[in-house]
Amino acid sequence: MLRALPPLSPTTQQSALANRQMDALVAGQQPRRRIPPLEPLVMAASPTTPAAFRCPISLEVMRSPVSLPTGATYDRASIQRWLDSGHRTCPATRLPLASTDLVPNLLLRRLIHLHAATLPPSPSPEEALSQLAASHGEPAAAEKAVRSLAAKIAPEKGKQASVASAVAADLDSTVPALLSFAKGGAGTDARVDAVRILATVAPEIVSYLTGDGTEKRGRVRMAVEALAAVLSAGGVSEHAKKSLITALVAGDLGRLVTTLLAAGPTGVVVLEAILTSPVPDADAKTAIADRSELFPDLVRILKEAASPAAILCMAAAVQVRGRPARSSMVRAGAIPALALAVAAAPTAAAESALLLLVEAARCSDGKAAIAADAAEVAAAVMGRMIRVGQMGREAAVAVLWLSCCAGGGERRMREALAAAPEAVGKLLVVMQGDCSPATSRMAGELLRAVRMEQERNGMVASSYDSRTIHVMPY
Repeated sequence: MLRALPPLSPTTQQSALANRQMDALVAGQQPRRRIPPLEPLVMAASPTTPAAFRCPISLEVMRSPVSLPTGATYDRASIQRWLDSGHRTCPATRLPLASTDLVPNLLLRRLIHLHAATLPPSPSPEEALSQLAASHGEPAAAEKAVRSLAAKIAPEKGKQASVASAVAADLDSTVPALLSFAKGGAGTDARVDAVRILATVAPEIVSYLTGDGTEKRGRVRMAVEALAAVLSAGGVSEHAKKSLITALVAGDLGRLVTTLLAAGPTGVVVLEAILTSPVPDADAKTAIADRSELFPDLVRILKEAASPAAILCMAAAVQVRGRPARSSMVRAGAIPALALAVAAAPTAAAESALLLLVEAARCSDGKAAIAADAAEVAAAVMGRMIRVGQMGREAAVAVLWLSCCAGGGERRMREALAAAPEAVGKLLVVMQGDCSPATSRMAGELLRAVRMEQERNGMVASSYDSRTIHVMPY
């Protein structure tokens, strides 16, 4: 009876292999090498995502990887925001960009898709919403749920209808959860994703403003915040915004305007988006601009909340309606509020307020209202004149010229301008800068008016002195 021999140890196997190779060399033959079979190119499922799959800007897995001329690869949405903000350097290498063309990195995109295919299946929209509701403020869990929903509404997935249906099934709980995450989410891209999910159910949210649920203040406030987030977000498509505005203007415009104004600065964001959108026709916009409560409520909101959106909404209404809107704005007491905004608001809002003061100064009522608050208006305009952009500087000169010089001007404004600190020097700075010929001419006339007023009051010197230059402007 034969007994099975024990298996050779690894050391014995290696010695036997070496002896066979040596015998083959002595016989003049090349030893045969055993080539191991190639492993298939399949990425094992791993909780750790390769670093190369993450965008260097957002640190999230790239959905549409694109490469810059420097060779660095980013997610298209993230690098496009970087370029749109005015940067012309590579974020990773800090090298200047010879071109801003974005080249799709198809190989990396394919590898990311292969990696995603090895991962466990993503939860359904209903499961993701349940995870979001159960996160209880935990950023990581909430972000995971939002990312899962956002991936499903991508155009190539074709599952936007299923996500919208799941969210719409319980708006009272899902919309506040998404809004909360959109305000305080972990990353910018994740917050934009939350707003994009809200955009899928924006038409359903509109019913909270004009339907039977408007008597519930909490639901109205929630609906206004959601609509404002969708209309002001950069990551929402223009088609989605237009569809939302179409749904808004399809109902009772009077009730809509009243509801939005009652919601304060957030509602004004929605109202301004409607007035500046190409979707509503001229009749709808005129009906909104002619509402008697529009300008009084906008002035109230501007005074109480210093809302830049209120300034933009006033400007949009004036552009729609023209002279009647200017008169309504002045009668509502907008001049003192706009002067305060010029002095204290951020640059963009201050420039818009200056442009509105120009519109007010074009009518007799507005010019009289500016003269009634001459000291405040002159101090605010002169104090901000060289702390805004070119458009703001030219608007500041136009306001002063219309108030002091055009049609004889207002004596009180000339006196207030002559008493303003460094008025002559700031007007000279504007004239010496890159201003239009019309602005330069108006600034020259203002200088002569200031000199005449100062001579009348015995305040003028023979020249203007500063620490760096000696100018003879007359």
